[in-house]
Amino acid sequence: MHRRLLLGALALPFAARAQAAPLRVLGTGAVAASTRDLAAAFTARTGRAIAFENANAGVVARRLREGEAADLVLNSASQVERLAADGILDGGTRRELGRMLIGAAVRQGAPLPDISTEAALRAAILAAPVIAHSDPATGATAGTHAARLIERLGIAEQMRPRTLVFPGGGAAVQAVAEGRAALALSQVSEIIAVPGAVLVGPLPDSAQLVTAYLGAVHARAADREGALAFLTHLAGPDGQARFRAAGFATG
Repeated sequence: MHRRLLLGALALPFAARAQAAPLRVLGTGAVAASTRDLAAAFTARTGRAIAFENANAGVVARRLREGEAADLVLNSASQVERLAADGILDGGTRRELGRMLIGAAVRQGAPLPDISTEAALRAAILAAPVIAHSDPATGATAGTHAARLIERLGIAEQMRPRTLVFPGGGAAVQAVAEGRAALALSQVSEIIAVPGAVLVGPLPDSAQLVTAYLGAVHARAADREGALAFLTHLAGPDGQARFRAAGFATG
């Protein structure tokens, strides 16, 4: 009898976690693939389900400002800093997940263009019948940088009718994988995650944008303890190894 009571008591925390509402995580496309993999491992270990949604950096920030509920937010450092300053995120919980570069992608089997210098990158963009990137109008990190870079390279007018824009970088890379665009400019992690697309390489230093991605707990998180536990998992050894595999620089 006592043994049954003890076993029942030990099972209660696990049952409670299994029955709890999923931990709500809102992040960007750059961290999506890694976060989903790490969420599965976290759930297997703790029994706590994760409900993960992603959008580009600007859309994530807008959704939070419009009142969307979340327990944990994963976004670019600049967006996290602004959201913390506005009291939406708890700035004291910020943890860096890694730093990401922007790269170029082509369809698997296509010749790899030279993008080793800014001049070579300019030529590669001009040679592409159609290019793709995320939508700068929505605040997408890679899309905003790509649009500004093309403007600075002096080829905005030539490329405007030959550019497809998408809500997120993953969709832009998917357009390359499907043959709807010849070249995509996106976060390296988004390129690696799309089957049928190949990473040509990161943009040259003079054309590069390095973006740090942070996690922070929502100031009104329904489950602050769960959010902190998952953030610790993301920033821990297993999490950092997965982010490095996705192309992030960590540590």
